[in-house]
Amino acid sequence: MKQGFDCHAHVYAQVEENEGSNYRPSRPAPLDEWQQHLMTCELRGGVLVQPSFLGHDNRELLRILGQLGEDYRGVVQLPADTSLTEMRQLGAAGIVGVRWNLIERRRELPDLSDPRWIDFLDRLKILDWHLELHLEGDRLPELFPALHEHGVSLVIDHLGLPVEADPRADAGFRLLLEAGRYGRTWVKLSAPYRSPVRDLQPHVCELLNELGRERLVWGSDWPWTRHEGKHGYRDTLDWLTDWVRDEDDRRVILNDSPRRLFHLD
Repeated sequence: MKQGFDCHAHVYAQVEENEGSNYRPSRPAPLDEWQQHLMTCELRGGVLVQPSFLGHDNRELLRILGQLGEDYRGVVQLPADTSLTEMRQLGAAGIVGVRWNLIERRRELPDLSDPRWIDFLDRLKILDWHLELHLEGDRLPELFPALHEHGVSLVIDHLGLPVEADPRADAGFRLLLEAGRYGRTWVKLSAPYRSPVRDLQPHVCELLNELGRERLVWGSDWPWTRHEGKHGYRDTLDWLTDWVRDEDDRRVILNDSPRRLFHLD
């Protein structure tokens, strides 16, 4: 019986970026290719994340999600003025969260004292959606505390992109560990190649100890935009095996935790 979910992948047929995008993929990422990877690795389904180069134009993600079944969910990008009615319609189509891709230091961080963003975060809480945060680890202290205080559920991309080899010496990573006791923060074990730290085993151990396996999920980050051709899909699952040696812990991370976080039951 297939079990487990790829909680971070991108699927798109087009590669024309929207205005304001900072990159363009080298090739399309077809749905059938991703699903073949899932089948080969005996995974049940997954979560499709809106690629940043398409901005707030979520039409293709919704079209693809409409072809999939109950074992799939989506995460979109939305402007602050998106209404609760619009978000409910997205929820009916399988959307369970919103991504803020704030990577690269030239991008201005949202002003969380702005009533528009406060109302937006309130709408996430009403819907029981999460906010997925993609941000460099040394910039997390600029934004994470205010988001955490607001009470929204947070999903941190790619292990929080730590910048220090010692997890306890990394101010941003320490925030994630401290947040663990409140049960509203999840971390994706994915994309180690996006972090300046080469060995992330100590960081995963700390996350297991402080957040627990129930607050961790795994993602392939397929098709590895800007890092295409450097590794295969199976490699990304092998990294999880290297990081988390206990088979039962991996089962929870691959299956149980995603079911709760992404409303897959």
